[in-house]
Amino acid sequence: MFMISNKAFGVLSGLSFAFMLILLVFASNANAANATTEGRINRYVVAVSANNGGAGRPMLRYAESDARSFAKVLKEMGGVLPQNVILVKEPSVVALQKEFANLDAKILQDKASNGRDEVLVYYSGHADEKGLRLGEETYAWKDLRNRIDSLSADVKIAVIDACGSGAITRVKGGKAVPAFMVDQSSDMKGYAFITSSTQDESSQESDKLKGSFFTHSLVSGLRGAGDLSSDGRVTLSEAYQFAFNETLQKTETTLGGAQHPSRDMNLAGTGDVVMTDLRATGAGLEVDENVSGRLYIRDADGELVAELNKKRGRAMSLGLPPGNYTVNLQHDLDYMGASVKLVNGKREKITAENFKSVMAEQTVLRGEIGGNRMCSSGDTIACSLDSLDHHGRFRTTFNFVNRDKEPRKGLQLGLLTTHANDYMLGTQVSLIANIAKKEMHGLQAATVINVARKHFEGVQISSAVNYAGSFSGSQIGMAVNFTKDKSSGAQIGVVNLAMDTLKGFQVSAGVNYAKATKMQITAGVNAAESSNLQVVAGVNVAKETDVQVSAGVNAAKKSDIQVVAGVNAAHENNKLQVGVVNYATKESGRQWGIVNVCAHCEKTPVGIINIVGNGVWSVTPYINEMGALGGSVHLGTAYFYSALEWAWFFKKGSGFSEFEKKYENGFGIGTQFGQYGSHWELEYMFLTVYDKFRLKDEGKFGYHHRGRVGYVYQLFPFFGLSVGGTLNLTSEGYLNKLLLKPLGDYHDDVSYKDHKGRWWPGFYAGFTIGRF
Repeated sequence: MFMISNKAFGVLSGLSFAFMLILLVFASNANAANATTEGRINRYVVAVSANNGGAGRPMLRYAESDARSFAKVLKEMGGVLPQNVILVKEPSVVALQKEFANLDAKILQDKASNGRDEVLVYYSGHADEKGLRLGEETYAWKDLRNRIDSLSADVKIAVIDACGSGAITRVKGGKAVPAFMVDQSSDMKGYAFITSSTQDESSQESDKLKGSFFTHSLVSGLRGAGDLSSDGRVTLSEAYQFAFNETLQKTETTLGGAQHPSRDMNLAGTGDVVMTDLRATGAGLEVDENVSGRLYIRDADGELVAELNKKRGRAMSLGLPPGNYTVNLQHDLDYMGASVKLVNGKREKITAENFKSVMAEQTVLRGEIGGNRMCSSGDTIACSLDSLDHHGRFRTTFNFVNRDKEPRKGLQLGLLTTHANDYMLGTQVSLIANIAKKEMHGLQAATVINVARKHFEGVQISSAVNYAGSFSGSQIGMAVNFTKDKSSGAQIGVVNLAMDTLKGFQVSAGVNYAKATKMQITAGVNAAESSNLQVVAGVNVAKETDVQVSAGVNAAKKSDIQVVAGVNAAHENNKLQVGVVNYATKESGRQWGIVNVCAHCEKTPVGIINIVGNGVWSVTPYINEMGALGGSVHLGTAYFYSALEWAWFFKKGSGFSEFEKKYENGFGIGTQFGQYGSHWELEYMFLTVYDKFRLKDEGKFGYHHRGRVGYVYQLFPFFGLSVGGTLNLTSEGYLNKLLLKPLGDYHDDVSYKDHKGRWWPGFYAGFTIGRF
């Protein structure tokens, strides 16, 4: 029998243990190396935005910002390298196909021998049952799916935020599996399509959110609100489920109706594909388990970056960039707020004790706009206006002094004054004064003064004074425009005063003053602590400015550009054109001038002649109550157009077979309600009347002021029927006097000192040709 001594057995046992330890170390190193190589993920993001969906579709406002938000959260928390983020704005079909081809080349160039490539395609814009609407082009759903499927990546994920986007999930079938976002241990391959709505639903965007309901909810979920498993990672299935619930909840009571996101997956493999890792951010917010209610998190600029329902008994982690944040909490009818500062390398914790009660206005709305409707957020102004917009009944009233104590949506007309004591959506028109005591969105037009005591969004027009606590839009006056608080838009008058920051511009014939503003234009003096652009024929004075344009003097402590200019021409202009003549093939900013021409404008140009390829350009022949055959040309956009008009008068008793030598011509401005196609119009015209075709010393002339409310019914594209009513006021010329009147005797004569006038209601009928 073979015997081994105890000593020899001990030596052999020690050698065996050492050998096994060496083998384990080698195996561990090999596995680690293999996992590092095989687990490598190259992730690419293509974020496409298209605000323009072609003729007949409203211009979106937030497609580009939605695309940036989606790309940003994946860059911060989804492991996407900056060089692998591709932002595509307003592409054509060919341009988008080229971007996909470039991405294919980049993937092949970067591809490692092991590991996995993932592509996430995001689209925000217009779509219908046929496909993506890229301007006047359509990218068919079938072609889009085939192109995404053919990308040189192991995993392809598409997120489509557009009307009827659910159609892409029905082009071909897919088998749903529980997990379809992978971590570094997965060998998953295939595709997933996520859409913001079903095939026959509209996808909606919100001015309150400044983005689409779906993308806003999806990004909130990716930042951590969707981490249902509390493992510090958000899978796409978790993010999708969160976005589905939030989108449906937010849209159930909107005008567009309930919106149901959908998905189609065909992925095979093991593991779980992770969208975002909350530990990837340098800063973060930990919400304690004792906090419960609806949370609204806003950054230092007041932008809503995350919104979610927080349940008691469950802690929550959110990944956010460093900065100052305000956290508002709504629990039942209680509103509380807290402030938090996030810094790199640290996660701040917020508990119920950090929240303090804040004042909140009553959120129960009255009367016709909703009885007991409650605001789901603490933003009662936005909630009230949203309810008024979606549930309010459009009303038109007229009185000498028109007062309304209830929330109002519609047209308020006052011979002397109008008063809106509650929220207002619509138009106030009076001879002397318009007054809005709460926030108003729309138009104020008066001869003397417009007053918006709180915030105003829209346009104020007067011949004397415009006042707003703050505004977003335009103040247009012949004398003084004044705003007290931070505002955005335009002030146009002799004296413009913005006592706080004006994110916009001022145009005057005298003096512009602003604490800070983007642009100032005047024939006199511009004064600002900070301005991006100053245009003047006299003197510009600024502490800081980007651009100064002047025929006189520019003075600035710090300026990027100072130019003396008159005529502007550009293939693509992104900010502003100011000149006698402005031309742009594509205008993303604003045009101001005598003549404005742009093939495609995203904002309404302001001038005497505005030729906009995607706007209003139409001709309307008509007859009216004065026995006149006239023609009107409209140029501009639906929001603001200029009108040029001529009319010849038939001889009385001729049976409309013979003209007099008397004629009139003039200029006016107007706006359309209903945008393009069939719509209502509100217009003012100033016309000069002559008694001869060629005015000589002995010829007579007079003046004709006309307000018009009309309706254009589109029979088919580029042709419609026009009809409406008018209010006419005529006066004699200062030298050789001519006083106009209608064919019938239903006018009323008025006089002031030695001047005579005449007024009467009228009508017109005709047809409209062009784009309207």
